[in-house]
Amino acid sequence: MSAPALALYPADFLPPTPARRLTLFRPDGARLAVQIHEPPPPRSTADRGSSPRTAVLVHGWTCSTTFWVRVLHRLTPHLRVVVYDQRGHGRSSPVPAGGFTPEALAADLAAVLEATVDSDGDSGGDGRPVVVAGHSMGAMALVALAGRHPDVLHRRVGAALLASTGVEQLMGRMTVLPHLGRPDSPAVEALARRTIGDARALHRLPLRLARASLVRATMSRTATPVERAFCTDIVLACPQRTYEGFAEMLGDLDLSADLPRLDVPTAVLVGTQDRLTPPWHARRMLAALPCPKGLVEVPGAGHMTPLTAPDAVAAAVRDLAERPA
Repeated sequence: MSAPALALYPADFLPPTPARRLTLFRPDGARLAVQIHEPPPPRSTADRGSSPRTAVLVHGWTCSTTFWVRVLHRLTPHLRVVVYDQRGHGRSSPVPAGGFTPEALAADLAAVLEATVDSDGDSGGDGRPVVVAGHSMGAMALVALAGRHPDVLHRRVGAALLASTGVEQLMGRMTVLPHLGRPDSPAVEALARRTIGDARALHRLPLRLARASLVRATMSRTATPVERAFCTDIVLACPQRTYEGFAEMLGDLDLSADLPRLDVPTAVLVGTQDRLTPPWHARRMLAALPCPKGLVEVPGAGHMTPLTAPDAVAAAVRDLAERPA
């Protein structure tokens, strides 16, 4: 399937219409589909001279801008929000040869920030920072940006949120599969690589079993039937080449050296039942950040927190946006 059958879902799952759409052409031939959502005009005359604060939301592996829909509904009354489909996902073009790298993801994010965010990380000169919130691989792109494009980070980003993510030992620390010894044992990592990264095996399953497998990996028992269906529709729409290309990248990823260079105020958010990037990652990242702004643990939530815990994610973004730069 190419996208969730949106007409079947409640209003909270229906994407708002963006004020603008952009297409960014990357040097390696990739094209990025970007959306800009504007808040309604301010009612107070005192606020009419200032630009709205901005949040840039970066989705994760196998997802798309549609994944952020419930957070968008909670942010757009207050903030200007930029979302984009990462290369190979959603409406963006397929990934060119050699483009499944953290360097490419970081450069893409840098291009989006340069095209949509004012300099100095300040949304309109009122001392309130532009916030970049990344979920899973989207947060990894943000950490990679800090390591590879610190000039863009310092000119365009005032604060950051790392949601449901990690920067190292991704396959070995998963709790999706039964542990064969220690969580970081070579046996667990090898099994995770063979199963998690095999899109063909997933799509060969009957739809009911494919959905059950994805729900087991990405969500917790607290997820509603609607959330489960919406999430699995998005993941199953991801092209096989995108799925497997980034799975291979994630298997070898180590951005731990880049994390100390994310030197803007940064909060970390994780679901307590996250099986893909368990809370071990969140605590480890928080200890390495130069400007930590706290850990938000969402009780009972799995990996897909923007979808299943949109209030917590939106509140974390707004809290960072309200802080003085």
